[in-house]
Amino acid sequence: MSNSMTNDSLITRNTQISNDIEVSIIIPSYNKYPLNLFTLYSLEKQHFDLSKVEVFLVDDASTDQTYKTLENYKAPYNFYYIRCNSNNGRAKVRNLGIQHARGKVIIFLDAEMYVEPSFIQNHYQYHQQKNNLIVTGAMSYHALYSCVFPSFQPEQVQEIKKMIKDDPKLSLRFLEYQNSLSTPFPLLENKDFDDKSYKTLSFEKSSWFSFILEQYGPNLDGFSFPWMAFLTGNVSLRKALLDKVGGFDEDFVGYGYEDWELGYRLYEAGAEYLASEHVVSYHQEHPVSSDNWQEAIDNFHLFLTKHPDIDVLFLGIELSQILNLNEMNEVLIEYKNFLENDLQDFLLFNKMFIKILVTITLLLKIDVRHKNIMGAVGFTKKQRDDLFSELMKLENLNRYNKLTKLTKKIIFT
Repeated sequence: MSNSMTNDSLITRNTQISNDIEVSIIIPSYNKYPLNLFTLYSLEKQHFDLSKVEVFLVDDASTDQTYKTLENYKAPYNFYYIRCNSNNGRAKVRNLGIQHARGKVIIFLDAEMYVEPSFIQNHYQYHQQKNNLIVTGAMSYHALYSCVFPSFQPEQVQEIKKMIKDDPKLSLRFLEYQNSLSTPFPLLENKDFDDKSYKTLSFEKSSWFSFILEQYGPNLDGFSFPWMAFLTGNVSLRKALLDKVGGFDEDFVGYGYEDWELGYRLYEAGAEYLASEHVVSYHQEHPVSSDNWQEAIDNFHLFLTKHPDIDVLFLGIELSQILNLNEMNEVLIEYKNFLENDLQDFLLFNKMFIKILVTITLLLKIDVRHKNIMGAVGFTKKQRDDLFSELMKLENLNRYNKLTKLTKKIIFT
């Protein structure tokens, strides 16, 4: 491994570096101090031979105390700190870690994820069973208030107060926080993780991730979008599989979709997905930028440009809140059956349906609340009449009830 990089500096903190590496953990970090210190500490406590583990913390030009704090960091695992001189974005910083990784198994972990002691061992064991497996722990969503941030919403502060009201130690620390409002304030210390008292501030948070897991099970059977499970907050795969399709696409610079785009390529290459409850991580809550939505929509369009496939195009239906994720999945299954069995009799309907889907994705750049989609599509009266006629014929087949119901909803909204 080279210790020199263009525009970046690779700093080795360990004096004894092992050549027998089984697991490489790649952690991008941008202004995640002090959350990233708890993440690194949790990796120190793993029930796995840490001489066979290397951890890359890739600092994407943070302006917080990360650099100063990690300058003298000593770890029981092989630790590398990559400091970027300019902000490069999630895709590029993860690729920097991949570039130097030597492990047979790669784990992508966010800088604010605290993990339990069995984390590495359980990820590793899954990949001894199958070579083409992708294991995600991010769909079993656990959250944790390890720190209080000045920009937390009042509801979050009240939630913390409620959680600690019967804990004198944490209540006292919270009083200290109220006298220090200018910087993130740690409510927890390393010893709180050692004796499990951190769980006072942990909670399960409902999300679409957990809904998918409940609906389709850990193997995501019947779910047409398994690549959505490639959530880089907590996901692993064999490096050989990653080498097969390449790393993250560095055209994705802002927030979102760089992980799903890679997950989609992996799925197309034959990867199987498993959402496991045995690779637990806790997301340490922090303020979220209000700019994320627009960046995500821009990156969704980039994703669609790179993969103009029906599976990706269908995402616009859920993003625009026309259908929920489960309904969208059911319609896609019907639509693929339609393409296989009845397309030749309904070529006009299919052409117009695709145009509607494309319009839905374009409208996302303006407003998520889609109204008068048909007006935006620009069909003439004759084209609308033809579409409705085709739709009635399709409905009479009684095989595509969800597809026809969606089309009617779009026509009359």
